[in-house]
Amino acid sequence: MVNDHQMTTRPKLSVVVIAFNNELYIEEALQSLQEQSYKDFEVVVVNDFSSDRTGELIDRFVEGKPNFKAIHLPENSGGCSTPRNTGIANSTGEYLMFLDGDDWYTVTACEKMVEAIERTDSDFVAGQVIRTNNYEIWYHKQLYSTERINLNIREFMGMLFDSLSVNKIYKRSFLDAHHLRFPEGIHYEDIVFTGKAYFLAESFSIIPEPVYYWRVVENSDVKSITNRRFEFENFENRIVAHRYFDQFLRESGAMLYQKEKNNKFLRHDLKLYTNDYLLFDEEYKDKFHALIYDYLHETMDEYAFLNLAEKDRILYYLLYIGDRAGFDDYIAYINGVATAANRIYAIGSQYYFKASKGVRNHEKFLKLQQPEIAYRISDIQFDEERFSFHAMVNVNSIDSDEITSFWVLRNRQTGATLVSEKSDEGTITFHVKNMAEGNYYLSLVVNHMGNLHRVLVKKSEIADLPNIEVRKGDLSKSIYINQKNSFSIRVQPVKGVDQVKWKLKQRRTAQSAKKSGNAESAFQKWAKRWIPRLPVRSNWVLFESHMGKQYSDSPKYLYEELLESGRKYKYIWSFQDPETVEVPGPAVKVKRNSLKHLYYLNRAKFWVDNQGLAHLADKKEEQVYIQTWHGTPLKRMGYDQKKLPSNEELARLKKQTDAWDYLVSPNRYTSKVLKRGFRYGGEILETGYPRNDLLIRRPPEIKEKARMQLGIPSGKQIILFAPTFRDWDPNSFQRVLDDVQYLSKEVDDNTVFVLRLHYLLSDKISQFELPPNIVDASNYQDIQELYLLSDMLITDYSSVMFDYALLKRPILLYCYDLDEYVTRRGMYFEFAEKAPGPVCETIEELIEYINQPEKLAGYEDSLERFVEEFGSLEDGKASAKVIETVFGRK
Repeated sequence: MVNDHQMTTRPKLSVVVIAFNNELYIEEALQSLQEQSYKDFEVVVVNDFSSDRTGELIDRFVEGKPNFKAIHLPENSGGCSTPRNTGIANSTGEYLMFLDGDDWYTVTACEKMVEAIERTDSDFVAGQVIRTNNYEIWYHKQLYSTERINLNIREFMGMLFDSLSVNKIYKRSFLDAHHLRFPEGIHYEDIVFTGKAYFLAESFSIIPEPVYYWRVVENSDVKSITNRRFEFENFENRIVAHRYFDQFLRESGAMLYQKEKNNKFLRHDLKLYTNDYLLFDEEYKDKFHALIYDYLHETMDEYAFLNLAEKDRILYYLLYIGDRAGFDDYIAYINGVATAANRIYAIGSQYYFKASKGVRNHEKFLKLQQPEIAYRISDIQFDEERFSFHAMVNVNSIDSDEITSFWVLRNRQTGATLVSEKSDEGTITFHVKNMAEGNYYLSLVVNHMGNLHRVLVKKSEIADLPNIEVRKGDLSKSIYINQKNSFSIRVQPVKGVDQVKWKLKQRRTAQSAKKSGNAESAFQKWAKRWIPRLPVRSNWVLFESHMGKQYSDSPKYLYEELLESGRKYKYIWSFQDPETVEVPGPAVKVKRNSLKHLYYLNRAKFWVDNQGLAHLADKKEEQVYIQTWHGTPLKRMGYDQKKLPSNEELARLKKQTDAWDYLVSPNRYTSKVLKRGFRYGGEILETGYPRNDLLIRRPPEIKEKARMQLGIPSGKQIILFAPTFRDWDPNSFQRVLDDVQYLSKEVDDNTVFVLRLHYLLSDKISQFELPPNIVDASNYQDIQELYLLSDMLITDYSSVMFDYALLKRPILLYCYDLDEYVTRRGMYFEFAEKAPGPVCETIEELIEYINQPEKLAGYEDSLERFVEEFGSLEDGKASAKVIETVFGRK
């Protein structure tokens, strides 16, 4: 029935209020309308046959208020649509707004909305919603960050995320023209009504103003429709509403925008239910999987998930393929609950979640950035010499036998690193007696299949954090938590004055480093302009090996041959750290890329190098560049690479190769490959590699020198393990370390492994404790000397095999990732066909050949053919031949 209080003139605005059993809140809702700053409006309150005092309270409130009227429905409609439509039918305003009986408006809501719709002449205007539980909907800030005028949904699809009807003002003429009313008989009617409004409107506008308070009562006895997610009918109703919207898109010719509508469903609607999935009972879960499988296949394919956030992508893909077991395990996994099966696996450094169903090409949908790592620290002990704690580490859904872990303290100021000792029943120990000043932050490093995952330790994962300070002499060590809640040990001077000095020193050091990295002094700028003008000295020779990292390779042997010849030259060697390298003879050592280095680069007539110098200085016409290169190529190089380098990289390569006057080659195969791969048109000296002269001559004193320097007892079988560098996988060295440690347990007491990592990784190995029968020779200057020392070589795709083969000693090729390596890098020949020894795909195969060397007899012919093809030019006189060609006879 309608009350007797009717307005005599047509109002500008009509507000439809709907109510059902809202006796606690209806008066507050109506009061918010009574107090509006805007007055030219009517209020139509529709009571949906409430069973409590709601109807009585409505009647009492509207009595004596001409612009309020009440309508009481004779039976409950079961939703919001019928009362809203009833309100529309019994209202007269030019504009319409909607209010639910348990919510309320801001005091200026009506004024701001009417002003906005009249100013913009939009079909409707949307304002901000404030939720009373302080939960901030992630997309609201994006949508309502600024005023947006006269939009069309096709140019601002993000607005689909706001499917509410109550925070908007509508032109009645717009609603009537399109017969737009709320669909009756369903819940989540806003999804349909608002969705249609977006696509039917010529334009809508957005104001960044709060207009509507949404009361969220999560613990009430009678929950609102949106808070009934634990009832399956709730999810069913939401799907029904979305199907109505999908039907509208089809019938109105707007299917082009189905993708954007699906995106909103996945990122908002479906996410509400997957977030609560662990709390649903089994009956609910069975129905949920059946319904969502059907719905997902109605409107989308699996590529709808590809660009979603990782967790959503995997969850929805598993729902799409109907993998209930996989989905249940992934929900458990992301919530830190144990999975029924181990499902996380790695291919190289890329991680995936394992589905229960094998679907073609599905790994792109199941990629993981990294595994979930959980840890807990307790019982921290800290004194002058030791820092220890008890730790529990868990990597969910991975076989624990595949996981190892260690802990690291790293000085943020200096980079100095301390690695924990091996744990004893979960106890981690560091020796901290000699810690220098600085903040040492604690990290957990988990190793899985050669992949390292570093986790910075946070205060939240530490039980009973003690406040400990240890003082010894002038320094104190204390437990320190920074502003980001990261745990560290702070080492600083005891005296306050010294602390201030230390902090100032750290600040100056940081500022100085920043300045030196960003700016040159006036002198440096002047010197760099002046030095290139100096004349070239005809008897100066500059050497470099591996970008100044070593005294090694062919430049070393050319230098020593020149020394022995007694020629009257001035020799210069460039190193990254000259003080740490010993060079025989009268050579001048300079720091690479310093002004002194630039001086010698510009003045030395001869450059001898195995990698690249030409980017450091412009070579003059009278200068001579001898490029010895650093190995026989197996993997594709330069222009031959599978993925062509960038234009910048190709330009740098051209600058290098254009500067070469001579390219030293060990065989005709290398000449052909480098000529094509580097687009090199200069002179090639097919002399063999000067570095291999040592392997042909085999002086016994060199072998003994290497054995003594590495501390290996005489009489031992020595196996050199020298894997290559995988540039796509910076943690591959950890896989090598694990393999060597495993090998060390599987050989007899008479065998020693000499580990030689690629020079780009040589510093990493020093942080790890190795078994007694593993010797780290990664920083040994000259690998040629290690060849002479070794009785056997284990390598993979490294060019060391080409040199080592000259010794006619056994070579084992450990190629656990052969297919991946070929796919990523490409090779110049069929590796398995020409390999100088057995190609082992597993470490067990490797052990079999080591422990049963008689099996290697079958590969002697392969080794001979390999040497004949790639080593036929090596005669022990390569250095002399190069020097005679370039420098002339003495």
